[in-house]
Amino acid sequence: MEKVEFTAAVKDVFDACKHLSDISDGARKFTPDGRMVGDIGEVIAKFFFSIELHNVGRYDWDGTYNDRNVQIKTTGGGGTYLKEPPTEGFADGLLMVFFIDRESGEYELVYNGDIQRVWNTLNNVLLDKSGAKIISLNRLRELQTSVSREDIIPGRRNISNEVR
Repeated sequence: MEKVEFTAAVKDVFDACKHLSDISDGARKFTPDGRMVGDIGEVIAKFFFSIELHNVGRYDWDGTYNDRNVQIKTTGGGGTYLKEPPTEGFADGLLMVFFIDRESGEYELVYNGDIQRVWNTLNNVLLDKSGAKIISLNRLRELQTSVSREDIIPGRRNISNEVR
């Protein structure tokens, strides 16, 4: 799969949702839900970063890279949430956070590094109503600057948004 083909398909999904919202005269907002947006991020991780995905529906890790657990988060907004930290494999676990641009279908890899670094910054953050802690994409971009090379998953296959 090439990035151009993938981003065009993602754009089509968001365009279809916008069209449905428009023709319903605002009776409903047709927004891709968390599951679908999450699946988009997992496919990005698989095809463009060589992540070996686990079966759908696991509550802790989404896949592995070089025998390290990986959690994948994807958003079209200004931040993402993390629920309780996974217990098994947490010490050397990795986190990838993608932003999906709804207009273009393009993605940005906002954070690509150790999950512990992110959780450490959330120590004093209160849980929201759903039991999650929210972190802004800007804060994740700041954290990215201090990630060690060995904790960055390299990209592959025709991508332009790899964290360097």
